[in-house]
Amino acid sequence: MPDKRTPRVRRNREYDPFADLYNRFWGTEYRSCALPVVERLLLSRLKPGQSVLDVCCGTGQFSKVLLGQGFAVAGIDGSSQMIRHAKRNAKGGRFVTADVRDFNLTEKFHAAFCVFESLNHIPDAEGLELAFRAVRRHLKPKAPFLFDLIGPATYRRNWNTTHAIVADDLVCGIRMDFEESTGTATCDVTVMEHPPAWQRRDFTVRQHCHDQSDVVAALEAAGFRDPTLFSARDMSMPTSFGTDRTFYLVTA
Repeated sequence: MPDKRTPRVRRNREYDPFADLYNRFWGTEYRSCALPVVERLLLSRLKPGQSVLDVCCGTGQFSKVLLGQGFAVAGIDGSSQMIRHAKRNAKGGRFVTADVRDFNLTEKFHAAFCVFESLNHIPDAEGLELAFRAVRRHLKPKAPFLFDLIGPATYRRNWNTTHAIVADDLVCGIRMDFEESTGTATCDVTVMEHPPAWQRRDFTVRQHCHDQSDVVAALEAAGFRDPTLFSARDMSMPTSFGTDRTFYLVTA
């Protein structure tokens, strides 16, 4: 299928102010829970030394493990601050700041993955299709692509709440809300840090709930074949990471 010309998109920079917190409090925890799924569904199909694209790589915790297992790893993320951490955490990888809907590494990979519901940050089905097309352009024929998304049950359970992090050097308050009528999840964050002269930062990150039929249609439009869906619960991931988290495995 001939590919559409990808228009320029505005890079999503929402995670720039969140990068330090993510690197410190979340990246390693999720990696430890999701790594067995990635190993079982994706890495088991590869040979050591083959190339893997870490899509929306965040602060590089997954890339670090794959590099240690002998894979050649490149990663892209829309947040330049996430990429800054990734370069420190996963030395030996190639990391580029770019939006998942519009990137070009001039290389094709043996496999790609995108985890921690990163694609839920794309606001619409059109953006999903752009992202899938961009990933597929970077894959060798028949290469696998694995990604996960969360659905409305997880947003209802996990995103209508508040919680806080208190450490010696920072206090972080998080207010989360899910608007079911629009499928939009909003996370408002307030951080007080750098004692004794405490400084305040406020920022917002957003996610979007994608209907499963829209995801499959976007995959097919992008040229991916044979989508297979796996429940995270059936893969023994804790329900705290999403009651309806789903992993999608497709081939280019």
